[in-house]
Amino acid sequence: MAEFVIPRDVELPSASLTLPAVLSSARQARTFTAEALRFWGASEELIDSAVLIVCELATNAIRHGARLPTRGRGTDSTIILRLALEVEALCIEVHDGSMVLPVPRAAGRDEDCGRGMQIIAALAESWTCGRDPEGGKWVRATLSRVDGAADG
Repeated sequence: MAEFVIPRDVELPSASLTLPAVLSSARQARTFTAEALRFWGASEELIDSAVLIVCELATNAIRHGARLPTRGRGTDSTIILRLALEVEALCIEVHDGSMVLPVPRAAGRDEDCGRGMQIIAALAESWTCGRDPEGGKWVRATLSRVDGAADG
C-alpha cells in the first residue's frame, strides 16, 4: 500500500499520490481520496462523487494509459492522482504515460466496460484532458462545492 500524508498547513488543501499502474491501485486512489476529503471536512455527497470519479479516472489510466512494461523488467509505469480543494470546486487530476487522449464511447448493453467517461461527465461539473509537455497526458474533472454540494 502506498503511504501518503495529507498536509494540514496549506491555504487551499491539495494532495497527490503516485501509484504503480496496476489494477489494485484504483482501490488505493479511492481510499486516498475519501480520507483526504474527510480530513478537509468535505460533504459526504462530494466525497461519494469524487471517489467514483477517481475510480474511473484511475482505472482508465491503468488500463489504457500506462506505458508498456520494459522487456524483462516488469512494470515501471505509474499514475499520479492530484486533488485540489478550492473555494468553489474540487479538482481531480490523473496523469499517465500515454499521449492518447480519452474519447467517450457508447458501450453496448452486454459490455462490462466503456462507460467511465460517461460516468465522469454525468457527475462532474466539467472534465477536460491534455498532453503533458514532459510526456503522457492528464485528465481533469471538476466537482462544484456550491449549490447543494457546499460543505458544512
